[in-house]
Amino acid sequence: MSYNIESIIFYTSYITFTIFIIGIIYKWSRWASMPIHLRWELYPVPHEKKAEYGGSYLEEVDWAKKTREVTKIGELKEMLEEMLFIKRIYLMNKRLWFLSWFFHFGIYLILVWFLALFLSAIIMSLGVQIPSSNPWAYFLYYVTLITGGLGAIMTIIGGIGLLIRRLSDPVLRDYTTWPDYLNTVLVLITVATGLAAWIYDPAFDLARKFMLSLVTFSQPPPLPTITTVNIALIQLLLVYIPFSKITHFIGKYFTYHKILWDDEPNTGQLDGRVSELLKLPLRWSAPHIRSGETWEKNAAGL
Repeated sequence: MSYNIESIIFYTSYITFTIFIIGIIYKWSRWASMPIHLRWELYPVPHEKKAEYGGSYLEEVDWAKKTREVTKIGELKEMLEEMLFIKRIYLMNKRLWFLSWFFHFGIYLILVWFLALFLSAIIMSLGVQIPSSNPWAYFLYYVTLITGGLGAIMTIIGGIGLLIRRLSDPVLRDYTTWPDYLNTVLVLITVATGLAAWIYDPAFDLARKFMLSLVTFSQPPPLPTITTVNIALIQLLLVYIPFSKITHFIGKYFTYHKILWDDEPNTGQLDGRVSELLKLPLRWSAPHIRSGETWEKNAAGL
């Protein structure tokens, strides 16, 4: 393989993707190993069969002696509504919802575009040409066309709109930190260069060939400068994401499954972990709190 700018971004693609995967695993394991949360009984919980009217198993007489009936269908429905339509923002702030949904759904389409490119590279490595009359080639060709273009346009419109709202709304401006602006701008610049690269590669033939070179570890095709810049920005974003607030998609899993929806009765399985936490000293003080003493002694008034 000859060494040029294409070969450099070829090798850095492997390096940055590896950093991304390791970073995501690190963040997931770090959050998964955090102390148990302060348990509040919040209802309805979607895996409860009584969730439709806000009820729970606690309404039943002798509930502790009965086997709990839960349904994953309720959780799945709630998760899909939140992931695909950002349900809670729609319920709480409809003016912000449209822009936020446009931005996030555009990113989802771009992720589908990446998946379609990867699958295209797989079947091309097996000798199937794209485009061709092969049903899979036909399907992936049009999925790539639709998701790539539409996803980029939706992300740009939603991202610019969110930036304007954050800058113009006094309430949102107070809650927005500079990393929030950086996250949105970095995504916007990356997607904007992708749109510019689309001009030179309207059917994504170059994108498919570059992905094919990654899958087969072969010589990458010559690329226009704007495409090279776009790939470099994608790699920068991959390295940045695990260490930024963009990983809120991981936090959402724990927020829902380990806090809001964790209604498993404590029949002793949590006693050891709670006991360890009660032995930790308090680092803050208040009229009713003795700083330096453990939670256990403060709670008992010792």
